[in-house]
Amino acid sequence: MPCPEPTADARQIPPAGMPGCDLLVGLLSFPKSGNTWLRAILAGIIGLPTDRGRMAEYLVDIHMGQRIGQRPWRFAGRTWCFYKSHNMDPCVVQDGRVIHPDRILYIYRHPLDVFTSYLNYLSGNVTALSGKVFGFAFDRVEDLTPDQMEQLFRRFLIHGTFDPRAANPFGNLFDSIDRFRTLQAQGQPVHLLRYEDLSDDFDATVQGICAFLELPLDPGAMERIRKSSDRLTSGDGRFFWKRKVGTHASYLSAAQIDRFWDRHHHRMRALGYAR
Repeated sequence: MPCPEPTADARQIPPAGMPGCDLLVGLLSFPKSGNTWLRAILAGIIGLPTDRGRMAEYLVDIHMGQRIGQRPWRFAGRTWCFYKSHNMDPCVVQDGRVIHPDRILYIYRHPLDVFTSYLNYLSGNVTALSGKVFGFAFDRVEDLTPDQMEQLFRRFLIHGTFDPRAANPFGNLFDSIDRFRTLQAQGQPVHLLRYEDLSDDFDATVQGICAFLELPLDPGAMERIRKSSDRLTSGDGRFFWKRKVGTHASYLSAAQIDRFWDRHHHRMRALGYAR
């Protein structure tokens, strides 16, 4: 898997695989696009422990400082390693080495549902980072005044992110998706899936994941995978806030949604979304 231009501290370091792993799989996404649901589904497919704490030991989150390869998993005749990242660069620097994934699963979601879910994540309901990020704090998305919502919506509308700095490793939402669509078009081992497709046709979407990773899927396994992933990500009103499609329609006005489509209709249609 070719890597984008490395950061300054990683320059001149050749990419490498992960020692002790036959296959390293990166689970990539822009924040709040369904990565946790994807990890829960994958855990069900390969039989990982299905309590959240233990599952995270195998499906590591590089943003939490976890180390890739800390807990390999033996399944279907291979030793697997997994990591989650929101970065546009799929490669990771660890112990002075640039580690590249052998395969990438990339999940994306309706941008306006990402917008509302990200607001909830930054609110006092989850991380209480809204004051630091926006300059004013709010406890719940429902607490935002129309003027505050418009201010935040305009920021996302223009930048596709709440952090438009060039140094932001997540990039903006559209550039993140485009990055991995481009890798796929170039013939790289990247599998794209949509949050909405998991919601609308869970079985077919999971079958696509298994085909991409060349994983066996017993005929009776689908219901078990569905139940375990639902249990791990069941709506709690906080981190697992709504876990449904179309949440943005309850928080944005019709005029705001129209403005988003006016500005981004070409990209939205390219991603399979329609009005």
